[in-house]
Amino acid sequence: MGSVTSHAMDENRNYLEFLRYCLDERAAVPSCVEGMDWDALYLFARHQTVVATYWRGIERLNATTDVKLSEESVLKWMARYKKVEKDSRAAYKKAAWVWKNFKSEGFRSCLLKGQGNALLYPSPFLRTPGDIDIWVEGGDEKVIAYIDSVVPGMKRVYHHIEFISTGKTPIEVHYRPAWMSNPLHNRRLQQWFEAHADACFSNKREEWGFCVPTYEFNSVYLLAHIYNHLIREGVGLRHVVDYYHLLSGYPEGTPKPSARELERLGLLKMAGAMMWVLHEVLGLPEEKLLCAPNKRIGRMFLHEILEGGNFGKFDNRAMGGEQQAPVKHNLKVLLRDARLLTYFPSECLWEPWFRVWHWAWRKKHGR
Repeated sequence: MGSVTSHAMDENRNYLEFLRYCLDERAAVPSCVEGMDWDALYLFARHQTVVATYWRGIERLNATTDVKLSEESVLKWMARYKKVEKDSRAAYKKAAWVWKNFKSEGFRSCLLKGQGNALLYPSPFLRTPGDIDIWVEGGDEKVIAYIDSVVPGMKRVYHHIEFISTGKTPIEVHYRPAWMSNPLHNRRLQQWFEAHADACFSNKREEWGFCVPTYEFNSVYLLAHIYNHLIREGVGLRHVVDYYHLLSGYPEGTPKPSARELERLGLLKMAGAMMWVLHEVLGLPEEKLLCAPNKRIGRMFLHEILEGGNFGKFDNRAMGGEQQAPVKHNLKVLLRDARLLTYFPSECLWEPWFRVWHWAWRKKHGR
């Protein structure tokens, strides 16, 4: 996406203003639609993996205003949405198959991210599907032993092991939902996950055929997941839209983590950044927020999103972009650590040490 020039900043501002309209059915039509370059917005939406969310707003725009897209543009947007819908239906079937497989083997489990997050949306077909991530009860040694008995030699890391892919969709089996580089925060986070595991493993969505995390669990888990990607590679608007739908639909009376609890887990700064983007940029009402917005970190967070796109794949800064060879990848992460150090000193300082420890962990566990 390159360095954000003045012109690009104006374009991005328009794209975000229109996204706000797409997310809130009560929002007034923004003035930016009059001169919108719909082809450029389409490319932006593809980079951020939120085409279907924008399509929802375009449908409403076409039905209620005099602003009309060309037939060619409408067909392009519609075709992409139809692909997202088709891929989503296939992903739900695969997710149900994976969940039933582990249930038949005596494991409790729930779907993380992906199709679990999609069920938070106004329509379950508005989120572009990715990998299938499933959290399986039992701890790393038990889960790895099971996977090795079925498909030996699969790649494993600290929080998950790869499993049999269904078609082109990778499956990652988590024995830890997420992690932190800071060992104290990580220990507290794993304890928090364990304390909420029963609720997630019993939270079945019968119509879809699998269990999903609770709202309270996702309010912490998704923050930790986003934080991890921000430190190591980058995040896109899909992560933010996921969290928008989580908080906008949060059931009345359901517990939320307090600011003190988020601070204890090392997630308060990340939460403050997310709240600033959700409130100031996307218009989420103040009463829906988890904690006070952090403007300084929030502006940086938004900048990283706009620079890099989904998972930082379109970051054209030094060492940015797609995955590189191990040496270049490690150097890229070190450069990110240095750039984000003043915002997240604890996690950035511990991150290189975690990689050294993780190398030893992988040696011990066979990969």
